[in-house]
Amino acid sequence: MMNGQLKMNAKKSSASVECLGMTFSDDHERRRHFLAILADMLKDPAFREQEGFPEGSDEAILALSNPPYYTACPNPWLSEFIKTVGKQFSEDDDDYSISSFSLDVVEGKNDPLYAVPSYHTKVPPKAIEKYIEHYTKPGEIVLDAFCGTGMTGVAALNCGRSSAGRSASSGSARNVILIDLSPAAAFVASFMAAPLAEILDEGESGSLGEFISGEVLPLYEVQGKNGQIFDYAVFSEWGECDDCGHQFLLYDHIIDHSVPAIKSEYDCPSCGTLIKSRAAKRAFSTEYDPWIKSQTRSAKTSMVLLSRRVGQQAVRLVPSEADVSFYNEIGERSVHLIPQPLNYSHMTHERNNLPEYWGITHIHHFFSKRNYVALDKIAAISEDEMRRSALFCALTILENNGTRRNRFYVDKRRPNGSPIGPLSNTLYVPSLQTETNIGRKVNQTLKSIEKVRHLWPRNNAFVSTQSATSFPLVPDNSIDFIFTDPPFGGNINYSEQNILYEWWLQVFTNNKCEAITNNVQQKGIAEYAKLMELAFKEYYRVLKPGRYIVVEFHNSANSVWNAIQFALEKSGFIVSNVALLDKIQTTLHQDHKAAAVNKDLAITAYKPKPGVEAELLSVGTETQGIWSFVSEHLKCVPVTKAVGGELAFVSERDPRVLFDRAVAWFVRHGVLVPLSHQEFLAEVNSRFSIRDGMVFLPGQIDEYDRRRARDAQAPQIELFVSDERSAIDWIADFLRRRPSTYQEIHPEFTSQLGAGWKKHEERPELAELLEENFLRFDGSNDVPSQIHSYLSSNFKDLRGLEKDAQRLKVKAKDRWYVPDPSKARDLEQKRERSLLKEFESYKSAPGRRLKEFRLEVLRAGFKTAWAGKDYKTIIGIAQKIPDEALQEDEKLLLWYDQALTRMEADA
Repeated sequence: MMNGQLKMNAKKSSASVECLGMTFSDDHERRRHFLAILADMLKDPAFREQEGFPEGSDEAILALSNPPYYTACPNPWLSEFIKTVGKQFSEDDDDYSISSFSLDVVEGKNDPLYAVPSYHTKVPPKAIEKYIEHYTKPGEIVLDAFCGTGMTGVAALNCGRSSAGRSASSGSARNVILIDLSPAAAFVASFMAAPLAEILDEGESGSLGEFISGEVLPLYEVQGKNGQIFDYAVFSEWGECDDCGHQFLLYDHIIDHSVPAIKSEYDCPSCGTLIKSRAAKRAFSTEYDPWIKSQTRSAKTSMVLLSRRVGQQAVRLVPSEADVSFYNEIGERSVHLIPQPLNYSHMTHERNNLPEYWGITHIHHFFSKRNYVALDKIAAISEDEMRRSALFCALTILENNGTRRNRFYVDKRRPNGSPIGPLSNTLYVPSLQTETNIGRKVNQTLKSIEKVRHLWPRNNAFVSTQSATSFPLVPDNSIDFIFTDPPFGGNINYSEQNILYEWWLQVFTNNKCEAITNNVQQKGIAEYAKLMELAFKEYYRVLKPGRYIVVEFHNSANSVWNAIQFALEKSGFIVSNVALLDKIQTTLHQDHKAAAVNKDLAITAYKPKPGVEAELLSVGTETQGIWSFVSEHLKCVPVTKAVGGELAFVSERDPRVLFDRAVAWFVRHGVLVPLSHQEFLAEVNSRFSIRDGMVFLPGQIDEYDRRRARDAQAPQIELFVSDERSAIDWIADFLRRRPSTYQEIHPEFTSQLGAGWKKHEERPELAELLEENFLRFDGSNDVPSQIHSYLSSNFKDLRGLEKDAQRLKVKAKDRWYVPDPSKARDLEQKRERSLLKEFESYKSAPGRRLKEFRLEVLRAGFKTAWAGKDYKTIIGIAQKIPDEALQEDEKLLLWYDQALTRMEADA
């Protein structure tokens, strides 16, 4: 063993292999040995009761598994793996002291390994590698329990590898555990995060390539053309005119070759009625289906085009009667996997209503008859290792190419039309469908693998198929770093879309613990948040104290963003940085949808060390504790942050953010912070070093000053006004820079109240916000220092004047400014009394709902009620406001969640 890295790279079957301390004559013997153990375990009902245990027979699970590295069920060898390669955590010898990775990561999707498997969402491994190399040492253990196709595993196993595949240093790889609820995802990950399988290593000329050439490619012959093979065929639906009932082939009428484009409206070829594409009626046909032995009603389609490549040219052919006849004959052949009806789901019935609008009722209706037969041949391969490798190749091309979802598109970039793949994250079946040559695509995958074989990992990840909400075989405090890309609310319905993958594996997702929002599964944002909380609690349990988790996030919904952060913090993690993770390329959907998010965020959080946590809660007073918390937290926050080469504001060093972090942490530990917001801000200045609005420890300030000296301008804080609290913060920042009159502030303030304003939050009047939170100079007495400093610096004729100078007073009159800390505390107390008075009116308000309210009133009321142990009031008021308002505000959610917890504890 070298640097803690277990030597278990797969070798050719003729060479002896070592695995978990045992030696086998070859890799086949290793697999047979562990398969026998797994087969015995599958007979135990208790083994199948683990959370997320997939749906599938013992035979199907064993056929996919490659134990101990990968099992198509919960992996029973995880603890043994960790025991073999890991280092047990000990407070005595833990010298880990790394702060959060501060750089935004920009990494394109052109990584050759990233491009091999298609899946709903992936993170380029080179991007993940940057985090892994920052937070870990060679041989340490990385975990991803939402692993998808295993890009975290690829990154961990390839740390230190150059683009040529050579190691930068000996033993630089990390060990890695990959977990996913989806059998399809875990199966693909087991190939990506492992040494290249022997059959795949053989390439197109090997045994798999021979099978494809002999059994699959003949299905795609152009009839009467001496064995010529086409690349793809195009099928078109038929339309039906609502007015005259005429049926017509859409391919002949919906393409405008003069533009070129797909028409948004067109005339009925019979009666001339204008038909809008979005509301067009499909023609249906009824025919006998020999695979399910019944009559079926489905959208009528016809083959309209065959395309084959000759050299660099695409040659288009009109299908002959023989081509159509051959296609129909294929649809009458017997198949190994008899198609099953589709279960009722959000994607198939609620969102798209596939049975009604397309006649899609069974799994094979998502495939052309020819492609179903081709994939069925692959799934029926009798030789175990070849079947697994063939299924891997099939699954890598299935999302983009293998189904009827693959669109044939015509636009200015594609004047003659070409396949562009499916509409992402839907089960939409287009009017013009591409039937891709499965055989050709599998062979292309083999060629692609051959080109990147030198980059393929040389060691094995340990892969498990189970829920991220519970993986008990991973011991407490055993993981060195976590990188994870969890589901984001209802963005992608993984289990429903993965039915197209998992059908061929015959092992299916157990979606009970699937962390999504989904009507059919009866999961709203609250259920999603709870499942994410359970997952993060597991992450927290297994991560070593003082270590980090990075959560990749991609969603435009505030409620989902808030649910992720809230679940992180409730599980015990403390957020230390939020940075950009830019994959550069966008999808067609992102390019055309203004609201689509095309930049991902990486949320970094850490698990406090146990000694520090105990110390914070026993320092004598809560006031002392909050300053100890801030000191410890600042050690984990980046000192500097660069965006585009320029110094950026580190939001976690903002005093307001520090106060919110501290309050949330102490409240979750049952302690109410005695300092008010203004008292905290006042004392921060005396206890810590402040630069450019950010808080630093004494040992950090020199590093920041050195970096700051290279920039002409100070980093600017970005404030987005979305509610009363952020409006007050924006005004405070504005007045610190420029004490101003109401007339000067008003147009600037109004421009901030845009579309981002929270739906149920009352819009405050500027005059009221100024009166409650700031001071106005009335022209008497001396000019306050805040205004004096601004005027003397920005007006030449006022420089050098004393504070009692009349000219200065005239210019300063009616300007609003940020009060000194002592006066700010008085204003805050006055304002809080006003807020609590209004909160009393909320309590007594008639009716069951509050349609509009002030979040600041609710926050102040909930905080006071919690301090007085009046949990019933918090719960009662929370039930009066819309659920999305509660879920989108982290402060309200904190008090409400704590009230529920305390009520349950007292019951």
